[in-house]
Amino acid sequence: MPALQVSTIDAKGVTARILRGGDGSKVTVFVDGAVPGVTPYGAGAHLWGDVPCRFAEEGRVVVLDGASAPAYSTLDDMKAYLVAVLRALALPRCHLVAHDAAGLAALLLSCDAPELIGAVTAVSSVAATPTGDGVENMTLAFAPLPRESRQAQRWALERLSYSHLHVDDALVDACSVTADSTAWREASARMAQPDASRRWVGALARAKASLFEICRGKGVPVPVQVVWGTHDPLGTMDQGLWLFRLLAQRQPQAHFHVINRAGALPFREGVDAFHQAVAAFGDAVVRSA
Repeated sequence: MPALQVSTIDAKGVTARILRGGDGSKVTVFVDGAVPGVTPYGAGAHLWGDVPCRFAEEGRVVVLDGASAPAYSTLDDMKAYLVAVLRALALPRCHLVAHDAAGLAALLLSCDAPELIGAVTAVSSVAATPTGDGVENMTLAFAPLPRESRQAQRWALERLSYSHLHVDDALVDACSVTADSTAWREASARMAQPDASRRWVGALARAKASLFEICRGKGVPVPVQVVWGTHDPLGTMDQGLWLFRLLAQRQPQAHFHVINRAGALPFREGVDAFHQAVAAFGDAVVRSA
């Protein structure tokens, strides 16, 4: 598989680290949903494993490294950063593959800037799903301390997974290095403040309500796909299915794909199935464009 090249770009005064590879008119952009103080592991480009390299064999690939992104106070901050990077890259309309909270940001961004985005795949994006008034999810309660330690990072990754087998030393090391960085520690400390936490939660709820209003009205203007793991401990398949149903109300090119025996990181636990589903969706979008 082709190796991806690391580089940096200036996105409205922020130095963004990206990985690139492949060529051609079909462009796939991967975005992790790293939010220090919210995400329990040190996320970044390393989280995707070998998946982007597979796509680089079929077209152009860009991976935005969430570990180099500025600290987000609200989901609007994440969305603003994404649009700044995409504009700085000057790409053709891309297929945006976004994990976790970035899935919600990507769906809303496709409504604000459809000239940048040709399609969205939201991966395990509990942030975008209808959640109702259920009990608090305790999957990540009582995490080992300190949270940036290798032990704590491995614990979080394994708790979010169907199987521990994909949680290798390379992943744990990369997550620990990110979580132990000065920028991540400072951003986590800020998010731990009650006002900051409330601001993030309130903004997330407003963003979700805005997406649902769009779905009931004019609809998301680009093809969308929801990818879910059968054993995601943070959100049930029913939640993912309801997100799909909302998106499909006004967007006929809406897909829902389940990765068997996978948790909240289905692109790591079901690499082949994930690649096939996302690549096939991207190909179908290109053919119909």
